[in-house]
Amino acid sequence: MTASVSFGYVQARAQARFAGLPRESDWQRLEATRGLSAFLEEARATALKPWVAGLSGASDAHDIDRGIRTVYRGEIAGAGRWVPEDWRAAVHWVQWLPQLLVIGQALAGGRAPAWLTHDPVLAGFVGAGGELDPVALRAAGLGPLVAAAAEGADLPAAWLEAWRSRWPAMRRSFQTSLEQLAATCVAHQRRFLASEPDRTWLLRRELEWRLRHLFHRYLVQPAGLFCYLTLVGVGLERLRGALVGRALFTTEGPR
Repeated sequence: MTASVSFGYVQARAQARFAGLPRESDWQRLEATRGLSAFLEEARATALKPWVAGLSGASDAHDIDRGIRTVYRGEIAGAGRWVPEDWRAAVHWVQWLPQLLVIGQALAGGRAPAWLTHDPVLAGFVGAGGELDPVALRAAGLGPLVAAAAEGADLPAAWLEAWRSRWPAMRRSFQTSLEQLAATCVAHQRRFLASEPDRTWLLRRELEWRLRHLFHRYLVQPAGLFCYLTLVGVGLERLRGALVGRALFTTEGPR
C-alpha cells in the first residue's frame, strides 16, 4: 500500500477534525466574557466544547494547564491510531514538543518544577530528590533531548532532528512538504521570540492562517496530518492563555 493511499484514510479523519476546529468567530464571541465560569459556559456552545469539557469555574491555573496537556495528548494518541504503523513514532514524538522549555530548564537547573509531580505523565520523570531523572527520560525515548541539554545545544533543533529520524521512507515530494511545514514553524518561532509582546497574538494568527493553507495544500500527505496537529497546538495555546488569565486575574461575580 502506498503512502498516498494509506494517508487517504488519515486525511479523511483529519479533515473531519479540521472542520471542527475553532474559528476566529468563536474566539471573538468569547472575548468579552470576563469570568472563568462564564467563559467556560459560553465556550461549550462553540467548537471549543471538547477542549473545555474537563474544566470548571473552580479550576485553577494548574488544573487548566494539566487539562490542556491532557487534551493535546489525546489528540496525538488519536492520530497515532489513524496512521500506518511506520508513522506512529513520528506522530507520538509530537507530544513532547510543548514540553521542551520545561525539560530544558529542569535539566539545566537540576530541579523540576513542583507542578510536574501532579501531571500523570510527566511525574514519572521526577526523581526522588525533585530533579528530572535522565534515566527515566531516556527510557521514554527522550534520549535526544537529554543529550542536547547536556551539551547546551538547542532543544527545538534536537527535537526536530529526532522527529526527522522517525520518518519512514517516503517519496521525495512528501518529504519536501514536511520540511516546508518545519520551516514555517521555525520561522514563526524566530519571529515570535524577536517580536514585541503586543505583536505576539498577531503572529499566532498569521501562523494559523499559513497552517490552514498548508493543510489544504498537503491533502493525502503525511504533512497534512502534522499541519492539523500543529493547528490544534496553536488553538490550545490560545485557549490556555484565555483561561489562565481569567483564573488568575478576574473575580467571579454574581451570575
